[in-house]
Amino acid sequence: ATPTSEAPAPADPNAPTTATMPPAGEPPAARPEWIPPPEWRFVLNDLFVFRWNQLGIENQTRVGVQKRLYVRDESALLRDNFVFLGLYPKINPAYAKIGPSIEIQPASIFNLRLAAEWMGFFKTFGFLQSFQSPVEDYSDTALQRNRDAQKNYTTQGLHVMIEPTLQVRFPVGKNPDGSAKHGHIAVRNKFAAEYWYMNVHQNPDAGGLVDTVFYDATLDTLVPAQGWVIQNDLDVLFLTKFRLTVGVRWTVVHPFYQKELFRSADEAAAYHDQNAHQRLGPVIAYTFFDRGYTRFNKPTLLFMAGWYLEHRFRTGADAPIEIPYMLAGFSFQSDFIK
Repeated sequence: ATPTSEAPAPADPNAPTTATMPPAGEPPAARPEWIPPPEWRFVLNDLFVFRWNQLGIENQTRVGVQKRLYVRDESALLRDNFVFLGLYPKINPAYAKIGPSIEIQPASIFNLRLAAEWMGFFKTFGFLQSFQSPVEDYSDTALQRNRDAQKNYTTQGLHVMIEPTLQVRFPVGKNPDGSAKHGHIAVRNKFAAEYWYMNVHQNPDAGGLVDTVFYDATLDTLVPAQGWVIQNDLDVLFLTKFRLTVGVRWTVVHPFYQKELFRSADEAAAYHDQNAHQRLGPVIAYTFFDRGYTRFNKPTLLFMAGWYLEHRFRTGADAPIEIPYMLAGFSFQSDFIK
């Protein structure tokens, strides 16, 4: 079990719920398109995921205080607004992460998340592994060979994220009252600029020289020990009226390497973004119920797969191109104050 990528939510996890369940024995009332959230919320979002290609298992928790910025019930463009301050711990058998997270959503269509987290590796399941240059082999075969030789080690570092998200949705057909007749089409784009500062070791196989990059299974590439990586996730989803979400996700990952990270100028000149990659595939999620701002709400099963359109090792060089990235998970939301 190794680190796993953050899974896509079936819909905006911070958006207000759409309806509450009627008491037992009473007929269901007409479901409103939107009801305003409480001014203050102490909210917890939990996500447990299992991933294959790379193999991984992880639990991610978003917990903190959320406050509505202003009330604009009549405007779909402005009404889903808030500021959130809390923690975003992640734990799996290979490492732990924890740190503060702040989100600002001034309007329904835009969310900005700023976060920093301490990251510590346990020296389990073959992690962490670092290398002398971005051109080195980080295929599954090479990583397993390094595990067998016990070249992984315990270390820690800092990870900083800037994540702006744009999100819009459109009704599919309309009822006489203006509500969506068949559901919604949602388009969401999350861009992440990530800075890493990892405490890598002096490599005994390189005469004691300090390594310059390390393998991160979440990003599935070699990350600069001190440097930037960008990732972009574009989702196009159909949110049905019966709580099933289906769609497609396109993911792009691109690390940036300074010339000093290579062993020579010739090696740097020969590198042409080979460690960038992209994948495309379906997203499916089903939410069992939505009961408003309760202690246990929106239990959701989700699944996604992504076939690699571009990857240095997963398009036939080491792993077969037919094998996709796959992820399955379960999530829920809790509100503890109203």
